[in-house]
Amino acid sequence: MVVKQSLPVGVIYLIIELILSFVIASIVKILEPNIPVFQILFYRYLLSLPLLTVYGFFKHGLKIFYINNVRLLILRIVCGFLGLVMWFLAVATIDISLATVLFNTMSLFITILSVIIAREIVGLRRSIAVITGFLGVVFIISPINASFNFSGVIFALLGAVFSGMMFVFIRMLGKTNETIPTAIWYNSFGAIVSLFILFIGENYLKISSTSVEFKDLPWDYLLGLGLLASFQQFFLAESHRYADASALAPFHYLAIPIGIAFGVVLFNENITVKFVIGTVIIVASNYYILIREKKHLEN
Repeated sequence: MVVKQSLPVGVIYLIIELILSFVIASIVKILEPNIPVFQILFYRYLLSLPLLTVYGFFKHGLKIFYINNVRLLILRIVCGFLGLVMWFLAVATIDISLATVLFNTMSLFITILSVIIAREIVGLRRSIAVITGFLGVVFIISPINASFNFSGVIFALLGAVFSGMMFVFIRMLGKTNETIPTAIWYNSFGAIVSLFILFIGENYLKISSTSVEFKDLPWDYLLGLGLLASFQQFFLAESHRYADASALAPFHYLAIPIGIAFGVVLFNENITVKFVIGTVIIVASNYYILIREKKHLEN
């Protein structure tokens, strides 16, 4: 069914999706000290499938497993999976507020990857904006000392890279598949790969972080995680039904104040003046790139 375009409705759905994403991130941060990240990922993917599948059959019928572009689907799934893995690892090891800001350097990486992968020409202004954005990152994380959690920063930035790659591939390949069927394939892939990584890690690599026994798992948190992930993907899909991606793009930066609010309220994270200045530099650079890219596409 075709719905009437409405940016306010699309933005409301997007804000709900962003809030749900940080509720999920908070659950991951709470669970991770006792449960390996890949075990959390497995149940997040697996337990989101029933509701998504029911909704998919209701909306698409037997076309739920139909794929318009196999290559696009594979690229989206792999990059999306790697992006989520890095995001979970980041929020488990560093403050949610810092992970959020670093993850939102995605536009900087999209610009770089567009040159490398898609052979796009990027002008001087966008190049300066990219450099300025990364200076903002350096400003936030400096000085680096013995107590600095460098791995968490790398995880967040790699999450931005993989998510950026996903968007570059989508832009190169053109038309996308339907959102909910794609989500079902994506979550199925994520559950299988997460379980495989857990199995290999424990049985062959002898990783010390072993999975928790089935009977000892915190099922209230895990069931909530799967349910929230289902609704998150539903609201994301609905936001793009009511508004174009280009119109919604600036509102994705609402993730930063929402993420900071979750970090401060739930985990007593400390927000410094240096952190705020660096965040403003990164957001301003990203937003300028967004404006320049929009003008470039219009021309």
